Amino acid sequence: KWRAVLKITSTTPSQLAIQENANTLARYASICQQ
Repeated sequence: KWRAVLKITSTTPSQLAIQENANTLARYASICQQ
């Protein structure tokens, strides 16, 4: 499983932060599976 820790408040995380985190985890998973 791939996980990331995000602090959740009324203003965070931003949509951009969520998207970038998802992209980073996807790249990491892809590299690990090669």
